[in-house]
Amino acid sequence: MHFLITNDDGFDAPGLAALYQALKPLGRITVVAPAICHSSRGHAVVTKQTIRVEKRAVEPFGDIHIVHSSPADCIRVGLRHVLKSPPDFVVAGINPGANLGVDLFYSGTAAAAREAAILGVPAIALSRLIHADFPIDWDVLAKHSTRVVSTMLKPEFQLPPGHFWNVNFPTIEGEKYPEEITFVPHGTEPHAVAFEVVEDSGDAQVLSYSALFRDRLRSGECDVHHLFEQRLTATPVGPAMTSDPLDRLKSQVSLVNATCAD
Repeated sequence: MHFLITNDDGFDAPGLAALYQALKPLGRITVVAPAICHSSRGHAVVTKQTIRVEKRAVEPFGDIHIVHSSPADCIRVGLRHVLKSPPDFVVAGINPGANLGVDLFYSGTAAAAREAAILGVPAIALSRLIHADFPIDWDVLAKHSTRVVSTMLKPEFQLPPGHFWNVNFPTIEGEKYPEEITFVPHGTEPHAVAFEVVEDSGDAQVLSYSALFRDRLRSGECDVHHLFEQRLTATPVGPAMTSDPLDRLKSQVSLVNATCAD
């Protein structure tokens, strides 16, 4: 088994080293990761400028490729430039901070997995909810990630082309993560968006985002709810963004056209 891995926190982030540790028992690993943090910058890619790529020996990985661009570009560079043949799986993470619900539109971790899926390679995004009272023990999380990835690699969890798995670990005392994986849809409710003014010069203000992640809205069935209930969640995410009302709109247009023809 050959894995391509990346993250959105930068090549020197502890979550990437933990992911490497988690996947070593499962196969061969190629690392193509961003030079700096790209957290919450979504699925940005570069097409109008050049991209600098460095090959460097970095512990604990050995030789890796460091990309001066986004997580999605790391996957593009990895799949279309660095590797001569596609890997069996792409895994992005481990992100310190959950990626739930509408976070999937902002998350660089999810964007990396989505880009891999779009380019035809099965992918998983791994994240862990954070809380100030429960710091991450990366060694423990790595061991549980080995178990979870091993499970998601089984044939019964194979997704259609273009889809990826979004997996989130809860914050839990003693890092006693659940054995069971809870399969849930992602939430569509918005964040509790709020800002506070930190500087005000009259004509200009400097704002700081002040909303709390845990104050977001959630339905009782979605990933946000289940993760906050300390369940380990997995959500299959597809590439289509066409909304359900399209069929209804098509039928309405057909009726209008028929009426006009009469």
